[in-house]
Amino acid sequence: MMKNKTLPTEPLIDQIKARFYCSNALKKRFHQDRRMLLYALTWPAKWLDSRGLPITSQAYQKLLSQRLDDIAQHGDPKRYQTYFPRYLLKTIQDWFAHHGDTLYEELKHVRNQLCVIETLLQQKGDPCPENVVHPLAEAHAVLAVQNRRKRHTDSRQLKLL
Repeated sequence: MMKNKTLPTEPLIDQIKARFYCSNALKKRFHQDRRMLLYALTWPAKWLDSRGLPITSQAYQKLLSQRLDDIAQHGDPKRYQTYFPRYLLKTIQDWFAHHGDTLYEELKHVRNQLCVIETLLQQKGDPCPENVVHPLAEAHAVLAVQNRRKRHTDSRQLKLL
């Protein structure tokens, strides 16, 4: 895990709280929605990790901040007032469905690989570059398990043993 560094989701959570949960009536709702908001914010890490795409913390924050800007500018408040985390997740997934190939090509470009090598050569004390994708993808998997609904057995059905 990342030592002495905050995950890139914390500034994004603060940004969401300030933009979309700003009224006093929504403060309690924000705390109720926090886990699902984290699930939505870590979904891109799962997408990036499944394709082996590295990304820095700043680039991850910028990518999602731009999605939040798009929601604030072009989003329909009537659609996201009922349950903002679901709207956020759907917006992010739709963006990746439309622009994922472009992002993939950009992150796999030789120029980016050379930048990673240059960063490795410049770093003297820490031989490993910052890898935010894998920890966030693991956090997404944990949140996905926690968000599953428990299935209740039908009490009318007889038990075999």
